[in-house]
Amino acid sequence: MGILDKVKQAAGEAAEAAKKGAAVAQTKAKVHGLRKEANEAAQEIGYLVYRERTGGEAAGAAVDALVQRIADLEAEIRELEASLEGSGELPEGGAEPSEGGTERAG
Repeated sequence: MGILDKVKQAAGEAAEAAKKGAAVAQTKAKVHGLRKEANEAAQEIGYLVYRERTGGEAAGAAVDALVQRIADLEAEIRELEASLEGSGELPEGGAEPSEGGTERAG
C-alpha cells in the first residue's frame, strides 16, 4: 500500500470517527433534553398536588397524564442509553445520572 493510499485510509477513518462522535453527541443531547422535560413534568406534578392539598382543586387527571408522560420519556431515555451502551459510550448497565433526578429509589 502506497503512502497516498494510507493517507486516504486514515482520512476515511477519521471522517467515520467524526460521524460516530457527532451521532453520539446528538443522542446524548436528546437524552439531556428528555430528562429536562421529565423533570419539568415532575415539578408540575408537585405544584398540582400542592394546589390540590391547599386549595382543594382536584388534580387527579392532570397528574395521571403527567405521570404517563414521564413514563414515556423514561422509556425513550432507556432506549437511547441502550444505544449508547452498545456503542461503548456509557458503561454497561450504568446510565449517566439525571439532573434533578426523576429516578426513584425503590
